[in-house]
Amino acid sequence: MKRVTLYTKSGCTTCIKARQFLLNKGVHYTERDIFKHPFTEMELRAIVARRPIQEIFSYRSPSVKALGLVPEQLSEEDMIQAMLDEPRLIRRPLLTTGQALAVGFDEEQLLDALHH
Repeated sequence: MKRVTLYTKSGCTTCIKARQFLLNKGVHYTERDIFKHPFTEMELRAIVARRPIQEIFSYRSPSVKALGLVPEQLSEEDMIQAMLDEPRLIRRPLLTTGQALAVGFDEEQLLDALHH
């Protein structure tokens, strides 16, 4: 059986929905709060290698404005560093299984990741 990991933030409504979805499907998973246990650079790079970084970077996060970031001017390296420095810039939840990655709460995407 594939290892399923759900990366979340405490109190995040989409993370709660994803958790409930997995429980309803009977999926056994490991949960990791990325604010209590942040990604290492190597872990984040491994996540970003699975999907375009533009799908993982949270453009709508209030942190973008608070930090004075202009996403269109950020290189991939800038985005990675920004996400390492400020986890709020990472879309949530993230779900990994084997080489599959689901970003955000999207039932179809979650099911696809679980079946690959």
